[in-house]
Amino acid sequence: MISVGYKKFPVLTLLAASVWLVSPASAWAGFEEGMAAIEQRDYSAAFAEFKPMAEQGMPEAQVNLGNLYMKGLGVPLDYVEARHWYEQAARQGDTTAESKLGVLYFYGLGAPIDMGEAARWFSKAAEQGDASAQAVLGSLYASGNGIDKDNAQAYFWYTLAAEQGNQNAADAKDSLVEEMAPGEMALALDRLAEWQKQKENAEALSLEKPKAKNAHVKKASKKATQKTKMNHKSQSR
Repeated sequence: MISVGYKKFPVLTLLAASVWLVSPASAWAGFEEGMAAIEQRDYSAAFAEFKPMAEQGMPEAQVNLGNLYMKGLGVPLDYVEARHWYEQAARQGDTTAESKLGVLYFYGLGAPIDMGEAARWFSKAAEQGDASAQAVLGSLYASGNGIDKDNAQAYFWYTLAAEQGNQNAADAKDSLVEEMAPGEMALALDRLAEWQKQKENAEALSLEKPKAKNAHVKKASKKATQKTKMNHKSQSR
């Protein structure tokens, strides 16, 4: 039985929403054609483009192929096949695939209902910053379905989702405050502070990497210039 807490979150919208992906960083022949076919609603053509790329291990194509099977577009509706392709992409850390797997296990589509597995996949997507998954994960912690009830964790995930504009999470967080003990709130705030610290450290590190790379390139270039000058001097003698 699904508790009232779940009704605050339209989990089904994660399933129903058309999550067609942008082109990947590296070019793959046929991907843009597949996306163009989606825009034209020629789903059979999109399937023909995405299938070989998915079989070669491209996560974006695997997710889109899963979406086609999930919605029965261009192929017969097949939740088992959709789950297969989402799993392939999720193993490569694809956030959308992780969230979709959470939905499948939540509703028992292509597999028996398994709230523990649903929570596990929503957790993976939430950790990577997916706001919808964060909101749903908050509701799972608040209700204790598929995961140990933990108001501090619920508040933490609701807050992260709300900061990304998820209104359902914002409303649920406000309601949850009334149920929380002072100790639970303190734990939630501590974790939020730690999360923010880790985020700032990661951002600082990402900024330092290009600087270090540029410094290395400049140093190598300087050495090459000095070596060239020395060679010229040696030849002039």
